[in-house]
Amino acid sequence: MATDVKIAQAIGTLGYAAAAGGIATLSAVCIPNITALAQFPANSTLSLDETRRILQLSHQWLDLYDRGHKIFPSITAFASIANIYVFWELRNTQTRASRYLLAASVAMSIVPWTFLTMVKTNDQLDAHALHADATRADTRDVTAGSREKSNQTVKYGEILRLLKKWAKLNLARAMFPLAGALIGFCTAVSSR
Repeated sequence: MATDVKIAQAIGTLGYAAAAGGIATLSAVCIPNITALAQFPANSTLSLDETRRILQLSHQWLDLYDRGHKIFPSITAFASIANIYVFWELRNTQTRASRYLLAASVAMSIVPWTFLTMVKTNDQLDAHALHADATRADTRDVTAGSREKSNQTVKYGEILRLLKKWAKLNLARAMFPLAGALIGFCTAVSSR
């Protein structure tokens, strides 16, 4: 097997593994960390006003989301190009070459998964961030009334619920590049 094909196999497998690990880390480490920091026990003497808590959580998620959607789909796409290259180079020499195409297809399933299952949650979290920004700008020098505080508490609880839902959906999303990595790795190892 030519060196370029071996390099492409490595890029495909390692790229998918890196993307899967990064995506899973957002769900398994980052989201639990930002939500844990924002939750105080009922008897705690520490507090943040609700607007700041909403603003903090929603903007931390926005930052994680922005970084993640710029990095991990690109890594997955690059790894898929590498696997498609391997498929193309081996298409006439190996019966298992089509598995590289399968790996690319499975890994790139993060795109329809995201659109079908996550866009609504993403949009809701984004809307909370925009609303928190507007609320903060409107009430910067005014103390919120009890009705507004109650509304903010509901929004805060809604953001926590949405973040936990997003973390679960995103963790499931990480399984697509992980499966692509496993398919590519098993194919590379079994083709010798």
